[in-house]
Amino acid sequence: MKYSKLGLLLSCVIFSAASVAAPVQVSSFGNLPADREVNGFHGSFLYSDTGTVSGFDLPILGYSEMDQLNGFQLGLISGSHIRNGMNGAAFGLFNWHGGYDQGVNFSLANQVNDIDGVNLGIYSGATGTVHGVSLGAVTTSGNMYGLNVGAIANYTTGRVKGLNIAPFNWTGQKTDGVNVSVLNHTGDVKGVNIGALGNWSEGNITGVNLGIVNVSGDVTGLNFAPINKSGNVVGANISALNWSGDVTGFNFGAVNIANNVQGMNLGVVNVSNDVNGLNFGVINTTMKTSGTDIGIINYAGATNFQFGLVNVAEDLEGLQIGVVNVAMNAAVPVLPIANFHMTF
Repeated sequence: MKYSKLGLLLSCVIFSAASVAAPVQVSSFGNLPADREVNGFHGSFLYSDTGTVSGFDLPILGYSEMDQLNGFQLGLISGSHIRNGMNGAAFGLFNWHGGYDQGVNFSLANQVNDIDGVNLGIYSGATGTVHGVSLGAVTTSGNMYGLNVGAIANYTTGRVKGLNIAPFNWTGQKTDGVNVSVLNHTGDVKGVNIGALGNWSEGNITGVNLGIVNVSGDVTGLNFAPINKSGNVVGANISALNWSGDVTGFNFGAVNIANNVQGMNLGVVNVSNDVNGLNFGVINTTMKTSGTDIGIINYAGATNFQFGLVNVAEDLEGLQIGVVNVAMNAAVPVLPIANFHMTF
């Protein structure tokens, strides 16, 4: 009985000693001591593979691997692979992390999974979600919540909520915030797109598009560019060329092409299907019904009022004033000065 108790006691002592983390571990193709957990200092040369390091990790000239880092890693001409993420800061030639990072990564190249903090490198990549800041010549991420700054490009396969700044921004899904770039691509946008060359949105815009060429789905807000191509617009199109579906609001451009307009077309050439409001331009063409046409040449399928040099309407229910006035349903179809027809 005494021997059994003594054996049990010795076993507990040995197990407890074995389970205590090493305060110091040095590694080079092996670990001394051979523990898988370090609370304190871990130093390595050329190559190491250990478990969890809580404290200070110093890899020198080579490549180090570990399960997790809680603390600070300083790689001297060295890169690291941390399988289950990092809490703290990692500095080195490259950082390759799985799991979840909380803190700062600083290296020539960062490739992580999820991060809550800062990725800073020539290349800063995340296969998962970034909450915080990515800075690099090229940044990539799954989802981005925060600030993306790329000297060359930002590439996000998922969603961006925050600010994207780079010569080229590619966002696969939705943007809530601001894109500033030479060329922006995104899905839906709630916020602002500013593109020196253009904005290509495969979804809808709620906010502002500013660029040389804006291509988008529906727009609720403002399209401002030399060329705007969009779906339905609730708001304003300001451009040399506006080409839209239905417009509720205001078209201002050299050439305005729209389906149905509830509001106003102001341009050199206005071409619409239906206009419930005002056409004001040099040439106004409305295939079906127009409320009021003011221009040099006005044509409408049906209208209430036209003022111009040449006014043409298939169906006039009102007044034409001009040099030549053509109303196909009037008693006298062609008259100078004015023509009138009203069904009572």
